[in-house]
Formats: sequence, structure tokens, C-alpha cells
Amino acid sequence: MTKPKPHLSPSSMDMYTRCGEAFRRRYVEGEIIPPGIAMLKGTGVHRAAEMNMRQKIESHVDLPQNEIVDAAVSAFESETHGGYLLTPEESSRGAKLVISQATGDLVDMATVHAQLQAPDYQPVATEQLVRIELPNSPRDLLGVIDLIDDQDRVTDFKTSGRAKSQADADSSVQLSVYSVLFQALTGREPKELRLDTIVTTATRTGRKVVSTQRGPDNLEILANRFNAVLKGVQAGIFTPAAPGSWWCATKFCGYAMTCPYFPKHREQNEVTR
Repeated sequence: MTKPKPHLSPSSMDMYTRCGEAFRRRYVEGEIIPPGIAMLKGTGVHRAAEMNMRQKIESHVDLPQNEIVDAAVSAFESETHGGYLLTPEESSRGAKLVISQATGDLVDMATVHAQLQAPDYQPVATEQLVRIELPNSPRDLLGVIDLIDDQDRVTDFKTSGRAKSQADADSSVQLSVYSVLFQALTGREPKELRLDTIVTTATRTGRKVVSTQRGPDNLEILANRFNAVLKGVQAGIFTPAAPGSWWCATKFCGYAMTCPYFPKHREQNEVTR
């Protein structure tokens, strides 16, 4: 069997830009670490949303709220059985309590999807894989579009502890790639690009939608970014994250505790279950 041609995706390009060392360990060495609890909550909501949107393509009707919530909790439980990473703070509280609280958060998040997000969309495609073959490049461009609806809107569903800003949407590499992938798939430009985020804070869970577009120079800008990342990867240049970057922390990076660039005085025991 012919080995698939390597590719770059929005997430891998983002990772390389933020921390080349994390990219090297994940995509070059193939070192896959267990996900954190926050990521698993996001996965649970994402799986439930996908299930609902996939059936809605034909039915034009959302699933009952309890089915969406149950699907999210079931996906979360299934994912935790595959292993997860606890931050030092979570470890101090104990895995059982952390999982219980995460399940409660997940119920709220899935409810927000069922009540606020889902009714806004009539999907025509969900989790749409698109590969743009680049014959003269050692790697193709590949991405999975969360949602395309009947209004030619392209949406990236997110879960977060903070609301996304207009700047987040305007600068999102993922949405830039989605725009190009949509054009490759349909032959036309999307009418709107969206970050549709379920935001969970200490006091409430809600929804924030930020709309953006990409100009005619989007393809050129994206090609420049793609080529810059590709050149670095091909040359074996993997620059670590800048000291003090918010993502360079045990809470956000599972590689931190074994990273040669992570300050030893910040080390604490990570607990993997």
C-alpha cells in the first residue's frame, strides 16, 4: 500500500508557530501524550454536535436535548477510559472529583449547544475532510471543516474558558484554511466565517459567536505561512516557545514537564491516569 503523502493542517501550523519543540515531538517523533480534561470536555461536546448535525442534514430537525447531552457525556466517558493528563492543581483535588466536576460542566456545555447553537444551523456538511494536493510540494494541505450550512457559512465550533474576540476570528489560521478548503470543495467563497464558542467560566456557561471574512489576498497569505512552516520543518528547525508564553505551561502543554526548554523551578508532578 502506498504511504499517504505528508500534510500540514491548521492545527499543526499553529503548533509549529507557537512552539517548534512541541511540533517536533508530536509530528516528527510521533510522541502522543494523553489529553487534558479540558480537551476531553471539548471532544465530548464536539462529538455530540457532530452526531446531531450529521442526522440533521437529512432530517432538518435537531435531536432532543437529552439525547445530545447523553451523547456528549458518553463520548467524554469513553475518551477518559483511553487515558488523560491531570494538571498539578487537578491532581491535588483528586481525579474522581475532577471527573465529576467535568461531567457537570459538560452537561451545561452540551445543553448550550442544544438550545443555542444547533437551532441556528441547517447543515449541508459536517466534519468535512478536504485535502488540497500540492504536486510541487513535499506536503499537501489538509483540514476538516466543522460545519458548512445552507447559507454558505463555514463555522468552527470551539469550547473555551474565555470568549473569543474579533481579533481571534480575524487572525484565525483555522478559518483562513477553512475558507480555502471551502473554495476548493465548492468553487465559491464562503459567505461568512464563524467562531462559535461555548464559553465556560466559574459562574456561567454561555455562547459567543464572532463573524469574520477573508479578503482576496487570503490565499497568498496562507501560502506564505504554509511555505514558511514547511521550510522550517524541512530544515529541521524547531524553535521552542518564547519564555513567558501563556501556552508554555503545564496547564496547556503536556510536553512541559519533560521539555528541555521548560524552567526546572516550575516543575511539579504531573499525574497521568
